[in-house]
Amino acid sequence: MSIKPIILSITLLFVSTLSIAQELKFKVAGLQDTIVHLVKYSGKGMYYADTTNSVNGVVKFDGKKHKTGVYALFLPGQKYFDFIHDNEVVDISVASQKDLVGSLSVKKSKSNIAFYDYIHLMTQKRKEATKLNAELAAATGDEKEAIQDKLTKINTEITTYQKQLVADHKGKFLADLISMSIDVALPEPPRDENGVITDSTYVYQFYVNHYWDNVNLKNEDIIRTPLFHKKLEAYLSKNVLIQNPDTISLYADKLIDKVDTAGFLFQYIVAHVTSTAEQSEMMGMENVFVHMADKYYCPKPTKAHWMTQESLDKLCKRVDEIRPTIIGAYAPRLCLPDSTEKNWIDLYKVDAKYKIVYFWEPTCGHCKKATPKLQDLYANKFKERGVEVYAVGKAMGEEFEKWKDFIVDNELTFINVGLTKSVYEEAQENAYNIIKNNNTTLESLNYSKTYDISSTPRIFVLDENNKILYKRLSISQLEEILDMLQGVPNAKKLYPMAEEDPEDREHAKD
Repeated sequence: MSIKPIILSITLLFVSTLSIAQELKFKVAGLQDTIVHLVKYSGKGMYYADTTNSVNGVVKFDGKKHKTGVYALFLPGQKYFDFIHDNEVVDISVASQKDLVGSLSVKKSKSNIAFYDYIHLMTQKRKEATKLNAELAAATGDEKEAIQDKLTKINTEITTYQKQLVADHKGKFLADLISMSIDVALPEPPRDENGVITDSTYVYQFYVNHYWDNVNLKNEDIIRTPLFHKKLEAYLSKNVLIQNPDTISLYADKLIDKVDTAGFLFQYIVAHVTSTAEQSEMMGMENVFVHMADKYYCPKPTKAHWMTQESLDKLCKRVDEIRPTIIGAYAPRLCLPDSTEKNWIDLYKVDAKYKIVYFWEPTCGHCKKATPKLQDLYANKFKERGVEVYAVGKAMGEEFEKWKDFIVDNELTFINVGLTKSVYEEAQENAYNIIKNNNTTLESLNYSKTYDISSTPRIFVLDENNKILYKRLSISQLEEILDMLQGVPNAKKLYPMAEEDPEDREHAKD
């Protein structure tokens, strides 16, 4: 059973060491004889690690059963407090269940004495900083500078305290915990003789390349604190990395290279990056998913030693399905008939600076809204700029007539093709003849699978060489991007993003 973690305002970390027999003892005022849980951190969650019964308000656990780290004593009523298990006897008393941390005193455990001194210091400094920030917001002129100096002084005091704590507890879990809390000091950017910055990216590059300097990545146990997960999430986010799939893949690899491939930390990072990329709604993150699969999961022998063969086969199959249409890939060739079923139009032979490949269905509710808008953009913006639309409609069976009617009723003047009723029926009998006689491919006839179309509408933007530049866009996003690509970012928008129905954008992302 997992428990939503309470994240203290300080950052948490713990070191991997082998525990010897140590008693973890807690005395809680007013605690009835009842079941009490020891809880461990793991990634972003908390999980039960041990269970015992309290007797006369006293709770005891056998420390040798648990690895070094940050744990929590979980009491009835969803109340708990953190402590450090660091290969020493722990003896903690709590005077009031209404204020667990405020009334807590450490009887034995040097690490926990220092830990709670740190917590209390951080609580005090946070209050001071909150008050100063409120004053700063209302201040003017010289007052702002004076207040900012006070805030800087607080930050300096905290950093000095942290570094001293690390030095005093070198080799212990507490040292790694506090070290992980210390931000990397950033250098001044290089300047010329006139004081002008000569490299505007210098500080950023230093930051991303030294982000993990204060983290002991050789320690497998750091995964069982909320801090590591938070730092990992921040590292992969726009707060640290430029949100470009190549950049994310590069720096994910740099981090992974720092850890033991046989350990759990390797598993955690690889799995987190992969699942985040797979589930992300950000355009291009599929590239990261494919990269992770190709490098860590699908090679033989696999590096994903924690995966079953069945799971690996499923993941690698999924990667092969999406690989042909990731950003930067060359779009698979399409050659399909128009509504007359006589003219076969080859996507690769469409001559245009940019091509929009548009998948839609005449009975799809979102398509009924998006397709006329696309026609409006094509007629009033795109066509005169040399942008072509290659629209692939679902035209099989009963939808064949609906598809043709929709094209006529909405006066769709861009290229309209589809796997039509008679072509589909003939392909069922002899696909080879269809392919041979119309210079098409089986992949083109199976376009839904080829382009991984699980929902419609679906938009791809290609360059003149049929390379995929963008995908999974809403109509408003498409207009923004084409205006930007063609050097008119400030052109009047027919479908401003600010006025877009949120459902349209969500639907464009599966």
